[in-house]
Amino acid sequence: MGRPAGSARGFKQRPSTYRLSKAPTGRGKCRKCRKAISKGAARVEICAFVRPGRSTVLLRCTACIDTAFATAVLATHATSERVPADATLCPVEAAQIRDSITRLASPAKREAQGHGCAE
Repeated sequence: MGRPAGSARGFKQRPSTYRLSKAPTGRGKCRKCRKAISKGAARVEICAFVRPGRSTVLLRCTACIDTAFATAVLATHATSERVPADATLCPVEAAQIRDSITRLASPAKREAQGHGCAE
């Protein structure tokens, strides 16, 4: 017989995971703005699930962290403090990026809970 309805792939999709790191080279490009991320610059790595045993790493520069992206990060890691940071990244930089994620996701979270401005 065929696959059950709603199970087109036959495996369970996993959410993307995120990690803060420092660019080891200047070859990586931001997934949003398509600009090169310079060597030594802070960035966010997105490990996207493709299929079992296969994933791909996408990059996002810190300037391109927006509300939707910050909300997706917090949906996976619950709090920005739980987003892992690479040992090569300065702890102060990591804290600034985490604060940015929390600040940008906060308005979306309040709207989803119904605490946005009514008038």
